[in-house]
Amino acid sequence: MEETILFARQPIFDRNCKMVASEILYRGDIFNSDSDDKNLIATRDLLVNVCTSVFNSNVNLDLPMLVNVDMEFLDSDYFFPLPPHNLIFEILETVEPSEKVLERIAELRRLGYEFALDDYILEPSKFPFFKHIKILKIDILDINFNKLKAVFPKLKKIGFQLLAEKVEDQASFDECMELGFDLFQGYFLEKPSLISGQKIDANKNSALQLVSQLSRNDIEANEVAELISRDPVLTVKILALINCPIYQLVREVTSVKDAVVRLGLQVVKQWAMILTLASKSSQPSELFRTLLVRAKTLSLFSDNPLTGGVKTDSSESFLVGLLSGIDAVFQVEIKDLLDSLTLSDSIKSALLFHDNDLGKLLQNTIGIERLDDEVFERLSKQELELFKKCYSDALKWTDEVMNYID
Repeated sequence: MEETILFARQPIFDRNCKMVASEILYRGDIFNSDSDDKNLIATRDLLVNVCTSVFNSNVNLDLPMLVNVDMEFLDSDYFFPLPPHNLIFEILETVEPSEKVLERIAELRRLGYEFALDDYILEPSKFPFFKHIKILKIDILDINFNKLKAVFPKLKKIGFQLLAEKVEDQASFDECMELGFDLFQGYFLEKPSLISGQKIDANKNSALQLVSQLSRNDIEANEVAELISRDPVLTVKILALINCPIYQLVREVTSVKDAVVRLGLQVVKQWAMILTLASKSSQPSELFRTLLVRAKTLSLFSDNPLTGGVKTDSSESFLVGLLSGIDAVFQVEIKDLLDSLTLSDSIKSALLFHDNDLGKLLQNTIGIERLDDEVFERLSKQELELFKKCYSDALKWTDEVMNYID
């Protein structure tokens, strides 16, 4: 029987913008059912999926993983005799610290489980949880920041890690950094502060122009090889990546031109753009993981004949996924950046307005990343199955290739 579980991973960062953990999110067919126990079943299925798939495929990078649990789960008999060393149960905000719940948490802690508290907004009623948790997640979108500043020193002294949750932009991230948070989670890496008209320095501008040239539809193999070869560092990185075990080539590739012949123009163009963007950005490497997963998901989906009537080219889909975060790479409004890139109108329209097949595919992929209910309701079961498979394959692919990007 085919699995129908869909899951996503949202990174959690430390103060150095290094990924140190992730929250594993769940969305599956159970949410379309009328079962009173659907949240319990969803958590159970997610944990089974995590322990049978994510661990084995190393998608989690062996980092701590936070999984939401509610009252029904805590009150149930679903637990692992030997808890995974990197699993942290995240107590949802709907759970109240009754005597029964606290006893259950204490029991699970004795078995080796660790806990975080989700969506804390300074409620005194949640204090009894504090002695049991490793991480306190503070919802910065739903809290009075002045009140938070007043109590923050007391929270720091308790001993758990303080995580700023729902950090939506660079300004919020900076404010939370200054306050003294230990960990950060949110979409700020996808859309950091967007500064319209910000000047791009010479190095970034040259990178942008190279990406612009490589993204042309009419560019030929010899021109691609020449453009890449002008940059010795990029050339070395391209050759190292092409010769890595991912491609399992029989003989070593010794030139960019040879790489184009052996692997094809589109593959070399894609890697040249990825490595160029990664080398010129001051953003954390996890940003590129997010963009690579998205780009590969789009590409794999486009390559599949069962796309629900959506007609997209896989190479264009990959490019759209990669460029969907170019504003984060350069910290400049995406419209201003696209004006300087030699891209087709359809690609620009997809990135800005999501108003064509390519744009709708991008919108659906981002929606699935964020577990957007509207997207799940809009897509057919067949499309959801396909997205799930493409996303899972993209995660594995990205975890492997990230070793060769730094």
